[in-house]
Amino acid sequence: MLNDSLNLYYSSPAKEWIEALPLGNGSIGAMVFGKTNTEKICMNSDTLWTGFPRETAIKENTYENFLKARELSLEGKYDEAQDIIEAECLGNWTQSYLPLCDIDIKFDTKGCRAKKYKRILDLSTGIHTVNYEKNGTEFKREAFVSAPDNAFIQKYSANKKVLSFKLSLSTQLKGDSFIENDVLILDGICPSDEQDNLELLNRCEFYPEEKELQGISFRAAVKVISDGKVSYSGKYITVENASKAYIFFTTENSFNGFQKHPALEGKEYKDACLKMLESVSAIDYKTLKKSHLDDFTALFSRVSLDLGSDNKGDVPTNKRLIKHDKGAKDIALYTLIFNFGRYLIVSASRQGTQATNLQGIWNDKLRAPWHSNYTVNINTEMNYWPVLMCNLAECNLPIVEFVKDLAISGEKIAQRRYHARGFCVHHNVDLWRHADCVAGSSQWAFWPMAGGWLCEHIYNHYLYTNDKEYLKETGYPLMKKSAEFFLDMLVEDKDGYLICAPSTSPENDFHFNKKHVSVSATSTMTMAIIRELFENILKSAKVLDINDDFTKDVESALGKLLPFKTGSQGELLEWYEEQEAVEPHHRHKSHLYGLHPATLITPDETPELAAACKKSLELRGDNGTGWSLGWKINMWARLWDGDHALKLLKMQLRPVLPKQIRYHGGGTYPNLFDAHPPFQIDGNYGCTSGICEMLMQSREGKIILLPALPSSWKNGKIKGLKAIGNVTVDIEWKDGKLAKYKLDGDTSNIDVIYNGKILK
Repeated sequence: MLNDSLNLYYSSPAKEWIEALPLGNGSIGAMVFGKTNTEKICMNSDTLWTGFPRETAIKENTYENFLKARELSLEGKYDEAQDIIEAECLGNWTQSYLPLCDIDIKFDTKGCRAKKYKRILDLSTGIHTVNYEKNGTEFKREAFVSAPDNAFIQKYSANKKVLSFKLSLSTQLKGDSFIENDVLILDGICPSDEQDNLELLNRCEFYPEEKELQGISFRAAVKVISDGKVSYSGKYITVENASKAYIFFTTENSFNGFQKHPALEGKEYKDACLKMLESVSAIDYKTLKKSHLDDFTALFSRVSLDLGSDNKGDVPTNKRLIKHDKGAKDIALYTLIFNFGRYLIVSASRQGTQATNLQGIWNDKLRAPWHSNYTVNINTEMNYWPVLMCNLAECNLPIVEFVKDLAISGEKIAQRRYHARGFCVHHNVDLWRHADCVAGSSQWAFWPMAGGWLCEHIYNHYLYTNDKEYLKETGYPLMKKSAEFFLDMLVEDKDGYLICAPSTSPENDFHFNKKHVSVSATSTMTMAIIRELFENILKSAKVLDINDDFTKDVESALGKLLPFKTGSQGELLEWYEEQEAVEPHHRHKSHLYGLHPATLITPDETPELAAACKKSLELRGDNGTGWSLGWKINMWARLWDGDHALKLLKMQLRPVLPKQIRYHGGGTYPNLFDAHPPFQIDGNYGCTSGICEMLMQSREGKIILLPALPSSWKNGKIKGLKAIGNVTVDIEWKDGKLAKYKLDGDTSNIDVIYNGKILK
């Protein structure tokens, strides 16, 4: 029987992309269908986007109009402030993440249908397998994307020399394939700009002759080694009468950094791609597989969760989702979704690769939903919530580099748009580190707060690693630069408090003067982000023994910041004043930032504010999109209500059909991808983070064991979680109570708490 907490198993091939299974090494992403007559493997590269570096167009009088909007917001004329912002203070859309190509394989498939079919993704090894019988022959496949060798590798085998197929490469982009020196090559170029209308993307204006207007160029290459006859002709690789065949795929492109033009300053990619292919194809398959396993398992095996089993390992995963939704017991399904999130981290975010976008690194659409970019008013941050807790600090480095880039591009935006020091980032970012507002509505576009939120990840990297050198050289300078922006943005309100005005609460709005308005004098989320950043600055300065004019300015401002407020129903207010929300059950819970991901509000230290957060969650309701459910799981866990957190986890596991594109509802696709819908990867990471929060929470000086253990999770154990302070935590519980625990690290200044009591 298959391990029901570590294997995704299916009894038939994928028909839709959302049924295929993901492989990746952070740079190369692959979606494998596992078909038997024809095979399709959809390939992605983390740096394949539309566009090139360009300066954001900002209207000449933007700053003056921003000041007018600020004045109007302070006067309570929110609708007028919004009108000015939307007419004069917004910008342009980001670029789009693109699909690279498909590996298309057509088998010589004479005879009957496949029997005894099994398609499996082993999360513990990162290896995809397919097994079936046809015409009395046993066929097997193995596939993985190697990080050490930066290649997609697949082995085909049969117990008779009857394996025959024809392989080709195809792309939705402008490109062409050809044979050269017994290698199948696909060369292409990305559009120079994003475009909603896909039919227009074929027009020459998106592929100009002028190099300064061209986008990223790319190459993909395939080589096959087999004990059968291999021939290269036209646009195909043909294999005949083989018992074994090994497919090697590599790719490179001209992206050379977010500030360098890919056509004028791009890196050499054609020879580089072929050299990688030559290198990897010269290595014995067993050696390649061992290198991959050593690399992958070293990361994945750090954490293990055991909630028990209902022996569902031989039930296909898609059917497990359906049965679970109908009430069948399958406790290991929670372990499986937890492990799947960890698997996706290791597969999509590696040192030296790009940070994970809205779809990780897996996208099959020429125009993906929301550009498949970095939406940094929640989604990108959610991608990294479980990384440090799951003991994967190396996999956190891409978001550190992401923020370092944004500190450069965002500095220009802070100066040009707000005449402020430091750096700022709005709600959408792309490969070129777009930090400005996008177009559209102030409801989402006018929000210069992302730099502050992302700096929470910068500080957390220090907290979980205790790397003082990192804090000195990277963390503190980035946080300081973000804080400088907010120091320049703060103004006094009518009561003498410092606020950041005007402000919004992503992506919600309220009724005002018979209009839908999102602009307020300030918002709770805005002030919580600033408060958390300032507190982290001062704690960091103490560690680094820094006491200067800047820290004094931060300390002074921190004492004057607008405090949290509660409303007439006991809820935490979302805006500067109590307002009637247009959508009371809105998917965002922006005003609860202080509860999660921050720790400004906790049940033990600020019980009244925690109660207000609980009331806000009750008023919001439990339903939401996929990522929204993920956020709520974490929030209910932070309120130490494990049963409510589990209720939302069950809702997230509701099966969603592959072609179901409802905007609201949430759920999980057959391949366990989060169904926003459509697919967004953040919900997967939110589930994994939420389960971590249910079993262990940590703050500076505190480790809380089993703070939100669901009553139905009677027995279990988890090993390898990482707590703040660089402490590794193992926990075991029986009959719903802590049985034993183990801490590895310096706990001399840490209180370990269980059930409200400090443990010795």
